Amino acid sequence: MNVDLNRLRQLRSQRFDPTVARPRESYFNEYTGRAFESGNVAERFHENTKLTRQSEFQLGPAAGTFTGDPSLGYAQARLQPDHADADLVDLPPTDGLDDRFDTVVVTRRSRRAMSGEGISLQDLSTLLQHACGVTGKDVVGETGDGHDDVEKPFRAYASAGGLYPVEAYVAVVNEGADLPRGLYYYVPEEHAVRVLDRDPDVVDRVDDVISIPRDVHDPTDAAVSVFLTGAFWRAMAKYGPRGYRFVLQESGHLAQNLQLAANAVGLASVPLAAFYDDEANDLLGVDGVNEAAVYSISVGQLDHGGDP
Repeated sequence: MNVDLNRLRQLRSQRFDPTVARPRESYFNEYTGRAFESGNVAERFHENTKLTRQSEFQLGPAAGTFTGDPSLGYAQARLQPDHADADLVDLPPTDGLDDRFDTVVVTRRSRRAMSGEGISLQDLSTLLQHACGVTGKDVVGETGDGHDDVEKPFRAYASAGGLYPVEAYVAVVNEGADLPRGLYYYVPEEHAVRVLDRDPDVVDRVDDVISIPRDVHDPTDAAVSVFLTGAFWRAMAKYGPRGYRFVLQESGHLAQNLQLAANAVGLASVPLAAFYDDEANDLLGVDGVNEAAVYSISVGQLDHGGDP
């Protein structure tokens, strides 16, 4: 990649000056000004999700309700999309990850070149467990006799209040060993997936959902595309508008885990926010309001003739 050093120096030398009007010929010109334009939707989001002393005063009763009644947090964390009638496929016990953590972190790269081969059900099990599976439980309600205590499961990534409003859907683009093409939903508490659709035409739509240029990444070469959705209300019930930020942050925690796990088992992965929202929501069968796609990650076999 050729970098124009003069242009780079010019951009880095810019100073924040909200009084300077800049032309709005393109997003580039608009946002290199480092100041929000009046009425900009990003500014409205930023301002309305700030934690201030005033908003904290409003937030207190809602957050306090969850603190005072742990059953609310338990119930919120257990809520799942309405897929109870879908077939449940148990995932096999996970393989351990032998690589040292520092090695996995240092060698992690976004690798866009994939071979078009599938991965096995065993591989998918290992990825999902280490990315977003249940890693432990804690007692949130005691009966007093040591029996039938209410246990809340915790997962492999941070979630504000342990509410887990982010859901993982897996589109198997290329068939692998014991892993047919189709659309699946991951159930962490069961370490299983629900079969949402095995119509090949459904997963073929992933190609239209991802908007990235095909010479940068071809999603049809991935083994699976993992779509993360946010059930925003589950976080906002406790944290108000700031809960929206927490959902986005949580999706990043999960995506990073998935990339590190993929790297540890020798698979390529690349996180993608470049998808058409309405098409992605339609593919996953979510309404785009109460639950909506927020992130996607392509995972597949390495194409050794592509990325280094």
